[in-house]
Amino acid sequence: MPLHFIEQMSPVLDAPEEATWFGAIERLADSWGFSQVLLGILPRPGLRFEDAFIRTNYASSWRQTYDRQGLVYIDPIVSHCATHASPLIWSPEIFSTRPQQSMYEEACAHGLRAGVTLPIHGPRQEAGMLCFVNDTNPTDKFWNDVNRALPNLVLLRDLVIDTSQRYLSRHEQTLLPKLTPRERECLEWTARGKSTWEISHILSCSEAVVNFHMKNIRAKFGVNSRRAAAVIATQLGLIAPG
Repeated sequence: MPLHFIEQMSPVLDAPEEATWFGAIERLADSWGFSQVLLGILPRPGLRFEDAFIRTNYASSWRQTYDRQGLVYIDPIVSHCATHASPLIWSPEIFSTRPQQSMYEEACAHGLRAGVTLPIHGPRQEAGMLCFVNDTNPTDKFWNDVNRALPNLVLLRDLVIDTSQRYLSRHEQTLLPKLTPRERECLEWTARGKSTWEISHILSCSEAVVNFHMKNIRAKFGVNSRRAAAVIATQLGLIAPG
């Protein structure tokens, strides 16, 4: 990697805390012609889109609209990043359905008209995207600017994946249900196919105690069955596979 690029990246590498780190990413993007940035990462499989680590300088009014209307589930940029590793340069054509076209029109009204998105597929199964956007029409000059900046954007994306780990870990801890040792035991035996009666004998307690723990477990995971809780807990790495 050229020395001048390492020097450019040093604020991202050396940032002492998260706000400084994302601010350095914003400034680099702006120096390459992109005034708006969005970073969205799911730290591990099994998490919902709503649980993503999001850092952006997009207009808050657009973010509220996007979240309120559940646009993540129709966004072609999100779909692309879930199944591709190659960059996606925005154009009106990728918003092909009527709901997507309506979404793009509203995004333009919030200053999100042209951009490039780089998918994120990290070494620990992280998944997400890094978007660089501005409010210009996608003219020939825009395409030339993107082509010139793209190698730097790709290198920055890779650096963001590496330097985001401590922030992702902190974010992830806020999402994981907090299980007591006995709840974890009940859930592990459930994942192995044991019944309430069998778990009560294994743990030397009554069935009522097992059912009490299971009720708390279902509430913590927001599900109606212990099996569903066991599946989610396995996906999140809270218990070993059954």
